[in-house]
Amino acid sequence: MHIRHQLLALIVTTLLSCSSVEAKEYTTVVYTVGAGDTLNSIAQTYLPPDRGSSWQAFAEFKEGIFEYNYDKVFVNREPYEVRLGDSLLITSWN
Repeated sequence: MHIRHQLLALIVTTLLSCSSVEAKEYTTVVYTVGAGDTLNSIAQTYLPPDRGSSWQAFAEFKEGIFEYNYDKVFVNREPYEVRLGDSLLITSWN
């Protein structure tokens, strides 16, 4: 039982020391596809800076846009094909 109290005290102390962590807000942007836009260019524009600049972070973010909009935009198209005037919902933590 004594070890549990020590562990609980350690957890509480750790959580209290993390009070400087910023709260993030979940946001959704409605983006209307313009001339010359591709899913790659749109994802590059909206990739949050805290996601990093790696190829993997970019690919995951782009895939997230694709999956989130699949039923309304991409269902009867070539994969990742966007068309002028399409409305995409782009979500991220800011």
